[in-house]
Amino acid sequence: MRAKTATTTAALFTEAMRAYESGKPAQARRLAHQLVETAPSFGGAHYLLALLALDQKQGRNAVAHLATAIAITPGQATLHLAMGRALEMNGDMAEACLHLRTVLGLHPHHAEAHARLGHLLHHLGRDNEAIDHCRHAVAADPGHAEAWNTLGALLHQAGNPTQAAECLRQALLLRPSWPAALNNFGLALKECGKLDQAITVLAGAVDVRPGHAGSRTNLASAYRAARQFDLARPQAEAAVKLAPRDCEAWIELGLIRQAQGHEEGAAAAFERATSAAPDQIKPWFCLAESCRALGQNDRAAQAYRHCLTLDPDDCHGAGLGLALTGAADIPERAPQAYVRQLFDDYAERFDQALIDRLEYRGPALLGEALTRTLGPATNLSVLDAGCGTGLAAPVLRPWAAALDGLDLSPAMIAKAKAHKIYDQLHVAEIEEFLHANPRRYDLIVAADVLVYLGDLAPVFTAARGALKENGTLAFTVEKAHESDSYMLGAKHRYAHAPGYIRDQAEFAGFAIALLEDAVTRKDGGLDVPGMVVVLRKLERKDDDRRPA
Repeated sequence: MRAKTATTTAALFTEAMRAYESGKPAQARRLAHQLVETAPSFGGAHYLLALLALDQKQGRNAVAHLATAIAITPGQATLHLAMGRALEMNGDMAEACLHLRTVLGLHPHHAEAHARLGHLLHHLGRDNEAIDHCRHAVAADPGHAEAWNTLGALLHQAGNPTQAAECLRQALLLRPSWPAALNNFGLALKECGKLDQAITVLAGAVDVRPGHAGSRTNLASAYRAARQFDLARPQAEAAVKLAPRDCEAWIELGLIRQAQGHEEGAAAAFERATSAAPDQIKPWFCLAESCRALGQNDRAAQAYRHCLTLDPDDCHGAGLGLALTGAADIPERAPQAYVRQLFDDYAERFDQALIDRLEYRGPALLGEALTRTLGPATNLSVLDAGCGTGLAAPVLRPWAAALDGLDLSPAMIAKAKAHKIYDQLHVAEIEEFLHANPRRYDLIVAADVLVYLGDLAPVFTAARGALKENGTLAFTVEKAHESDSYMLGAKHRYAHAPGYIRDQAEFAGFAIALLEDAVTRKDGGLDVPGMVVVLRKLERKDDDRRPA
């Protein structure tokens, strides 16, 4: 009798699942309820009812059925996977993760569980773990398009657009014309500096989803990066019409108007962005910068202060902007958080931007200055302070028996590491690092680094302590008028007067081996006045003298 009942239950469940898979939910539901009545200890009926509930976005109903099914047969990975989906639908992300981990405890190489867990961990802000699980997912199942897409998006956000683009390419090979993957792929290509390809891909995303504001915003951003403003603006205007409360769309429209010289229109767009997202820093900072450009210093100062309230660490440099309005004293240096964020964001396109667009010549000019002052010296212990991606390394290598790189930005250090020119690389603030390494170096070089410091006395003192006897400090700076000592420019970079550098060098215990005018870069196609400086350490007993 029991065998007959089990056979009837199995047959009825098979019939119910066939109905479900054939797109007959009403029949599947009727048969599942019949199973619940005739075989209450059979968990499969509750599983099927949960699937039907999930299809109808009834997350709580699905959770209830799955809880019953799991209580009946607790060791079934399929049930825990479905429970993860149901809990995610209800917004219970942490509990959903527990069920997905249960699946992986039963089947460590379960691709779908790894992929879903990666997705959930990203939403919980645990991106490193999310990346690991997505890597496991694609290793277990290279045909898992969703895992490739999630992995690509995560790598892009982590500052690895090159790797991200390869993952997203795989996702699109598996699912061509997938809007989400097209959008992510286009953004990764844009960060890689492949603007023509990015525009083509993002235009494809817009063609597939013409009513999606985010795709149009991203296409507008790519056009703007390519300086095709007449093509960018219609896309941004369409985006704000599609999504009037989309902060990013309004910011993009403002940036395009700004690039076209329509500063009043830009400020209006940024104002709309602050209304759409009053707790986000970026729209307030963009509004502040735009108001300052319009000469509306009081309005700009108010927006800068709001930025500082939202972000006391000041990742955007709002304190520098506030000083430029005249509402605060000029700070002695740029905030560390601002410099770190600036170069983390800039790392992927840094070399291309400096060399191609800004015609940056800092390392070359320092190399020429060192040749004239040091001659053919070799076997030196050399520090490239503020090394960035390593542009100066090939210039400095001939002098170095040991070449170290130092930068505040982890993303820049990661790029420098890939060149395999440095012997050691360090992520640290320059003065702290120099103080921690007394008499370690023969030569310290800082190309385009001191432009983020106003008061040079602390860094000169720290450098002197880190240099060996007769050691050399070489650097480039932007040039200010003699009457200014140092000044903060509109681009949040400091410029220094020649006389100020001479005074600070003398008081710190250096002799000037070379101080000459030089143009290290351009801005807007115009030469930026600068200087190249080489200082030689003097030995003396009084190391603590400071200028009054």
